[in-house]
Amino acid sequence: MLVDMSKVAWLSKAQIEQQACSLLEEFSATAGRKVTPPIPVEAMIELHFGITLEYDDLEESLGMPGVLGATWVNEKRMVINSSLLEGVEGRLVFTCGHEIGHWVLHRSYFFEQFSRSGSGASANKDTPAIICRTACSKLRGEWQADYFSGTLLIPEAEVKDAYVRAFGREPLVLYNERSCFGRNSPVAFDPALDTVKEIAQKVIDQGGFTNVSREAMVYRLHELGLLVNATGKKLINPSASIAVCEPSLP
Repeated sequence: MLVDMSKVAWLSKAQIEQQACSLLEEFSATAGRKVTPPIPVEAMIELHFGITLEYDDLEESLGMPGVLGATWVNEKRMVINSSLLEGVEGRLVFTCGHEIGHWVLHRSYFFEQFSRSGSGASANKDTPAIICRTACSKLRGEWQADYFSGTLLIPEAEVKDAYVRAFGREPLVLYNERSCFGRNSPVAFDPALDTVKEIAQKVIDQGGFTNVSREAMVYRLHELGLLVNATGKKLINPSASIAVCEPSLP
């Protein structure tokens, strides 16, 4: 019994971020220390929630293209597409955070549907309740899980602290598409669209966000007002951006 991600309740960004912050506090209590970046989402899945985490070729096992992750709510089992193990760590970790987002925000919808259907406890045991596909990324529930993952992996307080240490307290304003001094000039630094990934990398290095992609950090800095895009152009070429929390939907 699949949860219909187009029909989950509307949640504001603030509500989603508060859920992510609460989870970090709860996991810190579980770990006996304050959890800071890099956020160990795989350990969070297994140790905090008691969910079995597996990796498998989901496109083959489910017979669907573009499947990144799936969750069997009744069985407390999450499966991530094994193809992500071969790519960049940021995408794998983001997908794990995305599945956690579904667990925190949406698993109650499964039990509501299950209860209304009057199905037996073993019904649809082989079918996941939540399937995450690239083709469905704009559905309300999928966007919510994406946003949750972004705020979980890149907490606001830690980002701001790292940014101040890297660039000071004033936001960086992008006026041009290309830096006047080049992307890696030893002479001067001119923030521009072609240097946003270098900007993100400096914040990643300062804050220890070692399992976060530069693309995800760019969007997070922009959302928090630390990176202001005055060019009228996109921050990042969409074709180069994967598994990021782009704050473009309500």
